[in-house]
Amino acid sequence: MSRLSRRELLGGAALAGAAALGCGRKKDPYRIDKPPVPRVPGWRTGEERWVLSTCALCEAGCGIKVRVVEGRAVKIEGNPEHPVNRGGLCSRGQAALQALYHPERVRSPLRRTGSRGRGQWKTISWDEAIGEVTTKLAKLRAAGHPERLVLVDGEADTFTHDLWARFLLAYGSPNHVGMESTRAAGIELAKLYTLGSYGPTAHDPDGLVLAMGTDLLESSGQAMHFWRAASGSDSPATDPVTSFGRRRVLSARPRVVCVSPRRPGCRFDEWIPIAPASYGVLALSLAHVLARDGLVDKRLVRDRIVGFGAWRDQAGVEQPGFEGLLRSSYAPEQTQEVTGIAPATVERLAHALAERPAMVASDGDATAASNGLATGMAIAALNALLGSFEQGEAFAPNWKAPTVDALAAAGSAAPRIDGAGTAACPLGVCRVQAVPAAITQANPYPVEALFLHGADPLAALPGRQAWVAALKQVPLVVSFTSWLDQSAWQADLVLPESLFLEALDLVRAAPVAGEAALSLRQPVIAPLHDTRQSGDVILAVANGLGGSVGRALPWNSCSDAVVKSLSADILADMKEKGGEWHECGDDLACTLGIYRHQSAPRKFEICSQAITLRMAGFPNTAKTLEAWPCKGLPPWEPPRFSGDPLQFPLHLVIYRPAPFVENGMHALPWLSELPLVSGNPWPVRAEINPADAARFGLADGDEVLVESSVGSCKALAQVSDGVRAGAVAMALGKSGVVDLVVPDEDRLSGVLAWQGTRVRVRKAS
Repeated sequence: MSRLSRRELLGGAALAGAAALGCGRKKDPYRIDKPPVPRVPGWRTGEERWVLSTCALCEAGCGIKVRVVEGRAVKIEGNPEHPVNRGGLCSRGQAALQALYHPERVRSPLRRTGSRGRGQWKTISWDEAIGEVTTKLAKLRAAGHPERLVLVDGEADTFTHDLWARFLLAYGSPNHVGMESTRAAGIELAKLYTLGSYGPTAHDPDGLVLAMGTDLLESSGQAMHFWRAASGSDSPATDPVTSFGRRRVLSARPRVVCVSPRRPGCRFDEWIPIAPASYGVLALSLAHVLARDGLVDKRLVRDRIVGFGAWRDQAGVEQPGFEGLLRSSYAPEQTQEVTGIAPATVERLAHALAERPAMVASDGDATAASNGLATGMAIAALNALLGSFEQGEAFAPNWKAPTVDALAAAGSAAPRIDGAGTAACPLGVCRVQAVPAAITQANPYPVEALFLHGADPLAALPGRQAWVAALKQVPLVVSFTSWLDQSAWQADLVLPESLFLEALDLVRAAPVAGEAALSLRQPVIAPLHDTRQSGDVILAVANGLGGSVGRALPWNSCSDAVVKSLSADILADMKEKGGEWHECGDDLACTLGIYRHQSAPRKFEICSQAITLRMAGFPNTAKTLEAWPCKGLPPWEPPRFSGDPLQFPLHLVIYRPAPFVENGMHALPWLSELPLVSGNPWPVRAEINPADAARFGLADGDEVLVESSVGSCKALAQVSDGVRAGAVAMALGKSGVVDLVVPDEDRLSGVLAWQGTRVRVRKAS
């Protein structure tokens, strides 16, 4: 045998290695081919930069920094300076690059050519698309019906959202319908009616945190803030401080107790199972123990709370107050049957809340029931007795209201299409789930143009068939979206939106106690396709309409509006830090041009005068108000559950998992592959208690059919003691789950009753 030379031996090894790399390795099925580098001026070969911006995959507004190489975004990390996330970043933020480079993005404006839902499209120019929209809106105003334009807006707390609001005001439509009723409206309305400001509550996790609902810890806009606090990475100082006469020692890490029907898949210290939609009565029961055992700070009640003791209303009539209501009802022995929680547990929890710095944190999960507002108010009242109700800092729009013409004034005064703020929903702000019926019944008037901005109601909301029927009746449906989602499939025009990594915007981030944040969302790369920010489209349409509408929005682009509204120094500072979150101290007029810093501490109204005034404004609700045992505080009532309990013996518990993105996860494979419970992440899973599984003859891994009175869904049974007996937990965002939900609501506030459906589970045939 001949011997190989060293050169031949090394050459053979190199060939073998090349063969192994090129031929033997399997191609990653989810790898997205490297996109071409955009021709961006000023980039050198091999050059990289870190650009600060703000995430847009939930309402938190976390600060991010993006690594950009030769004009291509290649990595996203958290901004360590941002007060919301302090450098942390959840799975959604990490996966945003998959959305940016996804091959199924809509790349240019589309016009429908066939019947709705057939998927027949023609590519058109932006000039054509904007011209068609402008012509339709001009005809509506010429006919004297600007109110027949409806916007369903899935975005909030951004400059673009405020541009939409300004456009609708100048144009003459009252129908800026947000998605609040499907998310956290119960909590945000409770804040409005007790503290006078609408929006998320500023939480400062410390001591003991009682978390009501799983969304708060898994997927809410403040989840990152809680995760960091619970891990000790945001450890507060250990110096004792004084709060209303009580001495508090700030702990290194808060103790988190989660109360929910389903055990969340994240870190916490104790889980207390509770019956679905009974959070409000638990809050009242805890408050009962605090009042009964003298654990309420008298100085706090005297100086900062209205309505705890007996009080006289504006008519001079004495009202019993919250304390009287608590002492007469809601003892732990009385509430056990409703909540399923033993009296001893309630007593222990109440005393633990009183013994250390404590707060009750909740999100839309807790109030998503037919008693949503009353639940939110009860939770807020419990927080008040604990001294944990700071309004927090915020940035509010600061621009001058536009001058509108008579037609716009008349149109804006018309009743809203969703009935919010009327006798049908006296205490609500938005009822997006009421839109389909209003359209099909032409009540209070026909809808002739419907815009969908960041909203896919056919995929994200119950009552899909009602939405399909409604969209067929609207002459012009325009979807501002990056994807051909289910709702866009029914549109006449699809106007592709630039993603948040390609556009400039301002974001009022989720509040953190003691610090307001106005985040800058700046483009990190040039747009990859022929897309536009919806704010630019709004401004182009306003310019085309001219007159008072054009004068109300005089900017050339959204970027132009932001730049001209901020001073050069402030804008430069925001680009360097990722936003503005300095404290303005006592200067309540401190402004950043288009936004002003707002901090208006006030007394907490348990018995809300604002509710009293709103209810008294509707004759058919005045008697209802007088019958309430504590005037100005909606009485907690047992929730309604849709479905015959004999046919549908289990309660459906809908939850938003950690990787959940509003309007679905189809565009982000990394998120879809995260296991929500265990095992294969792709199937729909129905989590069921072992006792219920034995009762219905089910085993772990069985293919089952989950049925409600309005729909059905195939799933795999996940037998787990992490679900309360009598309940079935299913993740929102998985195929078919939303079709199980009966679209009921809280009739005071319009909050969608996600937790109000009964189901049955049986083996699939």
